[in-house]
Amino acid sequence: MRIMYVEDNPANISLLQRIARMGGHEVINYTDGEVALTRFAADNPDLVLMDLQLEGRIGGLEVVRQLRTRGFKTPIVAVTAYAMVGDRERCIEAGCDGYLSKPLPVGEVVELVQKYELIVKSTPVAEAANLVTQTTESAAAPAVEAPAPSVSAVAEAAPAATVSPVATPETKTSTP
Repeated sequence: MRIMYVEDNPANISLLQRIARMGGHEVINYTDGEVALTRFAADNPDLVLMDLQLEGRIGGLEVVRQLRTRGFKTPIVAVTAYAMVGDRERCIEAGCDGYLSKPLPVGEVVELVQKYELIVKSTPVAEAANLVTQTTESAAAPAVEAPAPSVSAVAEAAPAATVSPVATPETKTSTP
């Protein structure tokens, strides 16, 4: 699965890359919302994690609004350190399918990636967006056939001191 992570914090990028590696997923990272928007169609991600506060002229919610206006149905999960009352609703109204607050909880990120991987593998893109919207709001954890990598397995796979190179707005970083 191809995961686009629009984020400018190297520690968060590294964490997602470690989690993605455990599941054999590719991470495409942009630090600038405008660059991510420009390259979105060519990158063709299966899932987007969108930080709300980004480098550049436009923020994460504006990127989401523009993607939805252009007709993209790819699942988008908002990620923010500013977990204020009403933020979840603002994100959903902008077109996000889900919401995560920082610091990124490893277990929840693993479950999130697995949930969307199952949806992507089993459902055409247009139907997946509708299904994701329905399942994002449920409080119950999704049923997953494959066991989730444990938090300790993720930490052992790549120690926290290991930081992957961060993409500049003109480049992207991929994880095999």
